[in-house]
Amino acid sequence: MRSVSRWSGAVAGSAALVSAGIVSGEQALVAAAAIPLGFVLFGALSGTTPAERAVRVERTVRPEAPMPGERVEVTLRVTNATEQSLPDVRIVDGVPDPLQVIDGSPRAGFALRPGETETVAYSVTARRGEYAFDPPTVRTRNASATRYDSASVRVAGVARLTCEVGVDDVPLHEQTTGFTGQLPTDTGGPGVEFYATREYRSGDPPSRIDWRHLAKSGSLTTIDYRRQQAARIVVVLDARSECDIAPVAGAPSGVDLGVYAAARLVGTLANADHQVGVAAVEDGGSTPDIAWVDPSSGPELRARAERLFSEVIETPGAERSVADGSGVTRTARGAGSDALAELRKRLSGDTQILFVSPFVDDYPADVTRTLSAHGHAVTVVSPGVTTDDSPGKRIATLERDVRLASIRDTGVPVIDWHPNAPLATALADALEGMQ
Repeated sequence: MRSVSRWSGAVAGSAALVSAGIVSGEQALVAAAAIPLGFVLFGALSGTTPAERAVRVERTVRPEAPMPGERVEVTLRVTNATEQSLPDVRIVDGVPDPLQVIDGSPRAGFALRPGETETVAYSVTARRGEYAFDPPTVRTRNASATRYDSASVRVAGVARLTCEVGVDDVPLHEQTTGFTGQLPTDTGGPGVEFYATREYRSGDPPSRIDWRHLAKSGSLTTIDYRRQQAARIVVVLDARSECDIAPVAGAPSGVDLGVYAAARLVGTLANADHQVGVAAVEDGGSTPDIAWVDPSSGPELRARAERLFSEVIETPGAERSVADGSGVTRTARGAGSDALAELRKRLSGDTQILFVSPFVDDYPADVTRTLSAHGHAVTVVSPGVTTDDSPGKRIATLERDVRLASIRDTGVPVIDWHPNAPLATALADALEGMQ
């Protein structure tokens, strides 16, 4: 508990009036000294409850598992836990540093009657990762403002914000490997779904003989089921500094959104038993470099991929800018760059490519055309980081739209994902359009 010397002037005034009254013999002056003395007594008798015992705080977050760039509403309910009024309560919530407050304020002040509850509400923009809130700081003052107490108060409810995105389906081409998986093909063989019947061949397993047809006709036939094979897919993430721009200050950048999308794609494809690899195109001197995870499956793949994504997010890049058309390099680095040549060496002929890039310059368009021209089935997933609320931003948006349209014209499927919509919805729409 701290005290503030607030009424020292009143003490001096009382002493002066009393002294003047005694010297002059005026009783009115002595009586007037009681007025400032009353303020002194009021301050001395006013007390306050320690902050950690004065209030109860509960925090709620909606939604609790947002997608990157989504608006998150944070609410604090502050309740007077004492049986006396609290004339001055001030609170500041412990917002994680990486999260920017975009509306409202985590700070508030109010008076509370016994048992009364006040609400503090503000909004932040979600970013990839898990973020822990610090305990809110509460300060209580007495009615005379001569004493106050500050403390970090334990909070009930949500203490962490986890930002994840689920993916329901991933559109794949029919380019597969010889491994069994969950991608249906147009060939018959072992499987689950009926495909066709054919004449019996020596060595066909008895389980695939059509015994009902044998009973009716006396001839042996074999049932073929639709074969399901695994695809070999490499998720290529464009993590260059050119992509580290955001639609507005404080929002996730193209790299943040790209890592989110790539991580969910890897997880979904691995769950479907596909052979999945990861490549991240990063800055490296005069040309981009490649960070690589060999195609595989299982827990080891997930661990290696997560390490790569974490390194991409944690690697310090250039100062983040807003996608207003002023800080974007629109000149391609060239489809013949060392990074692209290295990537092509690592890709086998039957490898599909899921290319994740915000397409803020010409480089990803050249990469897409080159990979497609060399026989790889490419699908583009492009998180949007441009808006249209200023002339510069409208120009940046138009240029991105032109790049994506040029890729579509070559027959490459493009998933244009805007962060205000679920990634799963964008993927489902793309899959419907491909069927």
